[in-house]
Order: sequence, then structure tokens, then C-alpha cells
Amino acid sequence: MRFLKNVRGGRIGAASVAILTVLFSAGLVGAFVGGAQAAATGVPLGTADSYAVLAGSGITNTGMTTIAGDVGSSPTSSETGFAACPSANCVALTGANHTSPNPNDTATQQAKAALTTAYNDAAGQSPTMVPTELAGQTLTAGVYDSASGTFGMTGTLVLDGQNNPNSVFIFQTASTLITGGTGNVSLIRGAQSCNVFWKVGSAATLGAGSTFRGTILAHDDISLGNGVTVDGRLLGGEQASGAGAVTLIHDTITKPTCSTPAPSTPAFTADTPPAATVGTPYSYSFTASGSPAPTFTVASGNLPTGLTLDSATGALSGTPSAGGTYTFSITATNAAGSVTSGPLAITVGPGLATGPTTTAPGNTISGNTTPGGTAPGNTAPGAGGTSPGTGASGGGPGAARGGGANGGSSNGTGPGTTSNSSILPFTGVDALWMSVTGLILVLMGVALLHLGRGSPALVRFFRKQWSAMWDRSLG
Repeated sequence: MRFLKNVRGGRIGAASVAILTVLFSAGLVGAFVGGAQAAATGVPLGTADSYAVLAGSGITNTGMTTIAGDVGSSPTSSETGFAACPSANCVALTGANHTSPNPNDTATQQAKAALTTAYNDAAGQSPTMVPTELAGQTLTAGVYDSASGTFGMTGTLVLDGQNNPNSVFIFQTASTLITGGTGNVSLIRGAQSCNVFWKVGSAATLGAGSTFRGTILAHDDISLGNGVTVDGRLLGGEQASGAGAVTLIHDTITKPTCSTPAPSTPAFTADTPPAATVGTPYSYSFTASGSPAPTFTVASGNLPTGLTLDSATGALSGTPSAGGTYTFSITATNAAGSVTSGPLAITVGPGLATGPTTTAPGNTISGNTTPGGTAPGNTAPGAGGTSPGTGASGGGPGAARGGGANGGSSNGTGPGTTSNSSILPFTGVDALWMSVTGLILVLMGVALLHLGRGSPALVRFFRKQWSAMWDRSLG
């Protein structure tokens, strides 16, 4: 209750506000922000690297499917629909078939063991949470999971390598991965399929006609609809029993290989920073093409006070603390060469003027509580009266009782006093409550008088109590 009274009376200090701010930041902000994006490291595939399709309880194909990479299944080595093309159900295979003529050979057994190692590696990396529906998102290198423990994709997911061909993307699900027919993984700015990994806690299903990139490491089955294109690997049956079938229908699976782009000189693709304002957080990113990915430095001049440049990412950020126009140049450098952009200029404008927080004083009738005088602008009725006024310059006899909403305007015939201003110790609900309570007392006295159970003296008593309460409300 004391806290509420302090809030109502405006007596919460700066320290209290600071404490509340810290608690809000630590509690609410921490609850909604998942933290910094988790870094990803490459998943070691070992001897499973050469496989485009790997299963535990057999591979079934319908229609004409094209596979570039090895295929095998262990411990159950069955294959269906693997006749040589052309035929109704056939596989055009570029790679080794480890089921024929030597089913469940040593190479496939070793590959299955390597799959378990890779699966555990991908599962053990710390993730950042993103929405379950991946379509419409653009993600940079990192490890990702979802609150639901599943991932779906009904549109395009964009993976941005940020001009780093070695950027790694890992997606973790506790259960399923399901893509629709319009599901598509798009790679930009150097991202490569060989560095994209999907750790799937149960089964993966790719919708008919979808385009998928990356290596699926599935605990259980992998099923493809008709006409799916996979730039990656389908590695199923990680579980201890080895069970996990792969089902194909007229699909194309190509084992990815990582390439190292030829070195190229950087070229700026974003180098026009906007204006800034003192005291307002600022963020802008300089970007440049080139291979390998360039770094960024201030070549000449000075950045606005309060801003810093991240040499690895080109991000210019901070909070400007001084106004003015700042001129500088930025250089992007890699092994192939460098390029400088500038002179560039950022104008930092003044922030909004701020001053100490003040409380506007309320109006009282401190100079006008005796009969006579006027009290313009008061928030309570003037007292008025029938006895001589007491204005600053003397007052004539009171002609009528004041009662206007803005103070008595007919109180006395002589010069009236102008009310003094002071801060009410009781404001708002408090002052209203005091005055209403006193008025009720007066009305009770009048009622008793009319009922024959009271007297004028009793009414005067209640009126005196009301007057005392009113005086308290005015301090």
C-alpha cells in the first residue's frame, strides 16, 4: 500500500525507477530474446561422405530416378526399383551400389557408424530458436531449432553465406522435417549445399516437386514425393537398430561437393550510410563482394563519435554522442586486393531537447479561504461570504456567495486577492474523497434535522468537520 501511495503522490525516486528498469530488462527482455546467434561448425561425415543415399532397412524406388553418389543399406540390404535404365522403375546411378553384388558390405556398415557420429555431432551443437515454418526466412550461418521441435517449409528458405564459402548451417528437429511441394532452399552469397545439415529426430518427408539442399541425417525414414530435386544427401536409419527406409519416386539426388571460388577483388555493394541523430541508436552495414570474404577498415577521416566499425562484418553501429558532419573512407580488403569507398559523410543531427522531470503545481485557494475576494482559475469553488472581504488591497462587504466552477467571481465588492499556488499534498482521488466525505457528513446533519432528530448545532458540527477535512486536503 505504501508503494501505491508513493506512486500516486509522485514520490517514486530515480533509484526506484532504475531498479524497475533493470528488473524489466533482465526478466521480460531476457524471456523474449533467444540470445546471440549460435556459431556452427562443420559436421564430420567420415566414410558416409561418399553416399548420396544411405538406408538401414532398404531403398524403394518408383519411376526413373537419377542418383549421383554411392548408395547402400545396412543392416537390411534390400533394393527395389533399381533396374538399369531405361525401364519402368529404374535408377540412373553415377557411383557405387553397395547392395549389389555385395549386400551389406563393410563399407556400408562403416558408413552407418559414421552416420551415427555425424548425427550426434549435429545434435550436440547449441542452437538459436527460429519459427517452425522456415519459408520466408533468410538465415545466416548458424545452428537452428524451433520451439515445436519440428520444421516445415511451404515456400522458399534463403540461406545467406555472407560471401563466406565455408559458412555452415545446421537445422535440428526433435521429430519431423516436412516440406510442401513449393518448398525450396535457396543459397546466396557463397552458401554451399555441402555445408548445410539437417539433423532429423524421427522422419523426413520432402513434398512432390520441391527443391531441397543439404544433407539429411535422419533417425528414421526419409520419403520423397514425385519429382523432388535434392542437392545433398539422404542418410537415414541412424537409430541403434539401424532401421530406416528411404523411398524415392522419379527423383534426382546429387551428392554435393564443396568448391573454393577463385579469388576475386572486393567490390562494394552497399556504401551509402544514412544520417544519424545524437542519442539515437544507429546501425548500418557496409557490404562488398569478393572471394575470400573481405574485411573492413577506416582508411581515412573519422567516424561519428560513439560509432564503431566491425571489421569482420562491416557493421557500423553505436549511439552518436556529438553532432556535426563526419567525413571518412572505408576500405574492403581480401587476399585478391582491396577497394576504398569515399570520401563518405554522415551528418549527425541534434537529438530532442530534454530537461529534468518536474511536477506542475496544482491550484489551491490558499489566499481565498475567508469571505470575500475572487479566486480565478481555482479548481474548487470560492468561499464567498457575507462579511467584509480581505483582499490584498482591502475588500468591501461581500455581496454574494461565490460558487463558480472556476472560483468565486462575485465574492465581495472590493479588490479581491489572487490565489497563491502550491502543490497539494492530496491530489486527484484523495482531494475528491476528502471533500465528498465531508459533504456527506453535512447532508447527514441536515437530514437528521429534518427528521426531528437533530439540531442546527449538529449541522454546524458536521459542517465544521467538513471544513477541517477540506483544510487537510489543501495542506
